[in-house]
Amino acid sequence: MESGFKSAEAYRATALLCRQQAACDPDNSWRLLGEAERWEYLAEQILASRQNRAGEGAKPAIDTAMPHVAPSQPKATPSRPPRYG
Repeated sequence: MESGFKSAEAYRATALLCRQQAACDPDNSWRLLGEAERWEYLAEQILASRQNRAGEGAKPAIDTAMPHVAPSQPKATPSRPPRYG
């Protein structure tokens, strides 16, 4: 049982790293925030699976497949003035 909690913690830690990178890399923030959301989703699936297994006594399968979502185009960012410093 503990391995599920450890992997959920690892997924959440990975999501946190993605969010931190998004803050430092605005050009790729949309992708990194999407990855963070995906890692959080997987962590919640693991914890929900553990709860179901404890409640039912059975071992349900975890569906880690991402639902089909049409690809979106990244938003165009306005050009920024050069930084001096």
